[in-house]
Amino acid sequence: MFRLVLKTVKERKSGFVGAFVALFGASVLITAFGAILQSGIGSGVPVQRYGAAAVVVAGKQEFSVTEGRNTKTRSLPGPVGVARSLAGTTASVPGVRRAVADLRFPTELVGRDGGILKGDDDRRTLGTTWAGSVLGPFARVGGRGAERPGEVVLEKSLADRAGVATGGTVRLATTRAAAEFKVVGVVAYQGPGGTLRSPPVFFSDAQARELYGRDDQVSAIGVLATKGTDPGELADRIGKKLGGTPVDIYTGDGRSGVENPDVASARGRLKELAGSLGGTVILITMLVVSSTLALGVHQRRRELALLRAVGATPRQIHKMIAGEALVISLPASVLGCLPGVPAAEVLRGALSLIGVVPGDFAFSYGPVPMLAAVAIGVLTAQVAGFAVARKVVSIRPVEALSRSGTEEPTLGRARVAFGVLLLVLGLAASLLPLFFGSIFAVAGAGSGGLVMVIAILMLAPPVVGRATRLLARPFQRRFGTLGRLAVANTRANARRLAAGIGPLILAIGFASVQLFIPTTTSEAAEEQAAAGVIADYTLSSDAGGVPPAATEDIRRLPGVEAAAGTVRIKLFASRKLLDSPEIFDYDAQGVTPRKLDRLLDLQVDKGDLAGLGQGPDTVALSDGAASTLGAGMGDRVRLHLPDGARQEARVVAVYRRGLGFGDVTLPHEAVIAHSSARLDDSVLVRLAPGADKQQVAGELAETSRKYPGLKVMDEGGLPVAEQRTASAGLFGSALPLVLVFGYIAVAVANTLVMTTLGRTREFALLRLVGATPEQVMRMMRTETLMVILIAVVAGTVVPLLPLMTVSLGLTSSPVPYIPPLLYLAIVAATSALAAAAVLLPTRMALRTRAVDAIGMRE
Repeated sequence: MFRLVLKTVKERKSGFVGAFVALFGASVLITAFGAILQSGIGSGVPVQRYGAAAVVVAGKQEFSVTEGRNTKTRSLPGPVGVARSLAGTTASVPGVRRAVADLRFPTELVGRDGGILKGDDDRRTLGTTWAGSVLGPFARVGGRGAERPGEVVLEKSLADRAGVATGGTVRLATTRAAAEFKVVGVVAYQGPGGTLRSPPVFFSDAQARELYGRDDQVSAIGVLATKGTDPGELADRIGKKLGGTPVDIYTGDGRSGVENPDVASARGRLKELAGSLGGTVILITMLVVSSTLALGVHQRRRELALLRAVGATPRQIHKMIAGEALVISLPASVLGCLPGVPAAEVLRGALSLIGVVPGDFAFSYGPVPMLAAVAIGVLTAQVAGFAVARKVVSIRPVEALSRSGTEEPTLGRARVAFGVLLLVLGLAASLLPLFFGSIFAVAGAGSGGLVMVIAILMLAPPVVGRATRLLARPFQRRFGTLGRLAVANTRANARRLAAGIGPLILAIGFASVQLFIPTTTSEAAEEQAAAGVIADYTLSSDAGGVPPAATEDIRRLPGVEAAAGTVRIKLFASRKLLDSPEIFDYDAQGVTPRKLDRLLDLQVDKGDLAGLGQGPDTVALSDGAASTLGAGMGDRVRLHLPDGARQEARVVAVYRRGLGFGDVTLPHEAVIAHSSARLDDSVLVRLAPGADKQQVAGELAETSRKYPGLKVMDEGGLPVAEQRTASAGLFGSALPLVLVFGYIAVAVANTLVMTTLGRTREFALLRLVGATPEQVMRMMRTETLMVILIAVVAGTVVPLLPLMTVSLGLTSSPVPYIPPLLYLAIVAATSALAAAAVLLPTRMALRTRAVDAIGMRE
């Protein structure tokens, strides 16, 4: 049987090209997304500042919530500190030569002009303790260590940037007001990577603790091992000694994430990206591969019917099709792994360009994604082959031969039933936001849109048939005889045409759901933020943040009625649902409650934001978050802050503008101590009635001398950094879809080329009865126009309902934001691709003489 399979594939190579292309593209796509997931687990960048530490102890980077017998765990978004007291405990472990409590806090060089001195690629400087210098490969090239307040040791690249040597002074912006420091020493980095990602400024231990802001906590504990001690064994011993404490132990490349919080955050985003899109990618590849294989077998129905008629058993047909699927899928999947790596690398470059991952973040490539791609490709081909073979053998041999020359009039009952079921489920899910205000309903509606698109794919033949009947008269009137011929062809071969229209509907529908939900969210967030900031000025900083002390200084300025520091974080909230814990992530802000109503208008529905001044255990929620968490006024909600701290907060207000300002609003004091930088993201300023605006603006600008990098923006404008973050979030969610759209485009072209080339004999017959090649081309142009119209209308209408209900759930408006140019680009690209994939093969087929073409094999 296998020899027969090989011979069949060899003799009918052109008939298997479509399936090969679909499987090859699926392997490329799955390998690329597998690399994204693997990179989220890998290191990303080499270890530098902790290069001399055998083991690094850091705060546990995840938290768990347990309800009854069920437990759920989530990763925390930022760096988590560790209790300072654990340094002594760690030092007592056998094999530990020294345990160093290391600190990390924002620090920037200030130039002579008062601006921030940035390095290459805007590399951020960090402040740390002189004791931590032993944890990295640093060699002192001059001076001594920082021993007293007011003294610092600079890494050589920083000293060169500032143009200062040992004995000189340098001005530094930290978590306090900028100040002059004496440079008492310079060290040079001598480790891997050449240039430090975050060159350090070493402060005296006492001053570093003061600038860090928390005396009971440190950023990490670096462990220097005794000679001959194995790092892995030492990590195990430390883990046992610290058992029961919320810490993680790192060795090898794992130390990089502790050293570089931005890398750890990027890895988390990559895992989230792969998790959110991975299932959709696999589903789409399976749909495309299955439909392409089914189309290939459908075009061979006369050959298979003849085999049945001359005595081939159902088992033999099954084995033959399974063998063909294996022979095609295995090499296609293996070869597709190779370009999957450069595809992932292109995606990495794009993600780094918009700030989703650092520019020097390296993707990890290993055999697991490639093996997964091959396994999924082969398995999908076998399942699809079994399904089509089962259909072939379900018909009696004589009946199969008589049917082979015509299209089957109806779909199978199972396919219709499953398609209708999916359509009903998609419709039900899409309507959820009309009845529920929680995030579950919005997420369900988004998923419902994709389910409806898949349902239409399964029901494509009857959908195409009905659409053709609607278009019949207009096309016949407009295009005359050729229009009637195109309509007749479409009616008679609805299943064949549906095979080509289906991927077009998938392309438009999938793009609409995946792109227009983020654009709707982004547009609503911008509108809410613009309308909700009623302050006269917004201040932000190039130094990574605004020291909280700046808010107090600004509040004391003449002419200032109110000033509030705002710090933005990501946190989690959890609740019990059906005897199981559910965890939700939210954007949140910490604000100074004093006179907040003079600075922000969050459209409060219930309660009062002034209630945030009653203590750090208070919270205001957006209406969506309140619905999701089942919380009302006075209720307690369980929050999990960025450093893992848990807080039971009492709800004092519910507001509407959650997209623009975050779903959770907390008192400033409850957030700042648990944020990674201990800095505000911005300061909102409101002038007193009758104040001289120009004079106050001058005083605010003068404040920037004390706090370098401070920027004053008029009209309560949002900080540029926040706008960039919002844009990065939108593009970050859309960029990986480019690979998916590319694969769908290949599938569209592949399917349409297969269906068109399968009509070579039909074209020849038309020419033999008198039609000219130009008339055949005109007929195909008319038919292509009909295909495009049906696909565009179906692909637009199907996701429109979930888009409307998602918009209603997120923005209280049923009108989603669909950028006209983006929509037109999707439709134009899809239409152009469809036209090329039909008309070019048609012209190619017409080059063959009609007499020769009519005698061609299927």
